[in-house]
Amino acid sequence: MDLKRINNEWILILNAIDVLIIKKYFKVITYIKYICTIIYLTINNIIMYTIPLFPLNMVVLPFEQVPLHIFEPRYKKMIDESLKNNTPFGIVSKNNGSVDSVGCSLKVTKIIKHYESGEYDLIATGDKCFQVIERSKINDLWVGNIEFMKTPEIEDKNILESVQNKYLELLIKLKNEKNFEFLMDKDISFQFLTGISLPIEIKRNILMLNSETKRLIYINNLFKQILSQKIQNNENNFPKA
Repeated sequence: MDLKRINNEWILILNAIDVLIIKKYFKVITYIKYICTIIYLTINNIIMYTIPLFPLNMVVLPFEQVPLHIFEPRYKKMIDESLKNNTPFGIVSKNNGSVDSVGCSLKVTKIIKHYESGEYDLIATGDKCFQVIERSKINDLWVGNIEFMKTPEIEDKNILESVQNKYLELLIKLKNEKNFEFLMDKDISFQFLTGISLPIEIKRNILMLNSETKRLIYINNLFKQILSQKIQNNENNFPKA
């Protein structure tokens, strides 16, 4: 008797039964899942929003300006709706065949060109970090139920001062004397990173931190590392306001 073959057959039968049960009770399971989600959100005082998701090979941070060329029909429609209703869309980073569970909402801030084909060249600006609660595909477009991450007050004011001082050192090292006072007018962690080119993994690490103090500590250490290196006096390296 071939026990291995019999075991495989039984596994196939059990899998088939599981599929039948799921199909039969799919609506019930979906409803229970929905109720559980509502209970979880209510208990934890979470306000959920629904926005279209745009998976890309990049991580976007709040205040960051991102040039985009929109050519796929589903994303052309997404931008049309965003412009029409003045609503955000979210960029989530592709990561090893999946997408990150955190992302950043963006709003279109400048249309560079709108082609007859409906394509766009535009600038979008990062707004708020969010956590994806669940996502689904509607008409070939990913839509996410999200929670915007709260920005709690800084627990240690000294770390903000330290970041400001290192940012000042960075500006001096880069010999950036244009709009100096304006460039220094920053008190939110993400503002210190605008115009600075960072590897995607570093940006992902920063985005995933849910504490303003933790982000400032991370940025403080990052600036310390940058200042210890030789920096070319090149306009492309200049932090921008």
